Amino acid sequence: MTVREEIGLVGGDWSAARAESHVIRSAVTAPLLRVRLVLPELAGAAQHAVQAAYGLRAADDPVALQEAVERALRAVDGLVVATGAALTV
Repeated sequence: MTVREEIGLVGGDWSAARAESHVIRSAVTAPLLRVRLVLPELAGAAQHAVQAAYGLRAADDPVALQEAVERALRAVDGLVVATGAALTV
């Protein structure tokens, strides 16, 4: 998604990157559902991580895109920490 947004910000043709991001988004849906069903205590952290990744689409300049990437990475780190805590109980 970062590549797609970078291409879009410079006015390039992002149709191929957009199609690929749709494939990736579809690949995220099943694992997200599985996490929500099997470990419901992680549902919030998992949804937050996914939404943070989707938040890249809202960036309207390179600085905002970098900030969105950093938010998404922090959200994923939060999911990893929450998962570790849930699995050690």
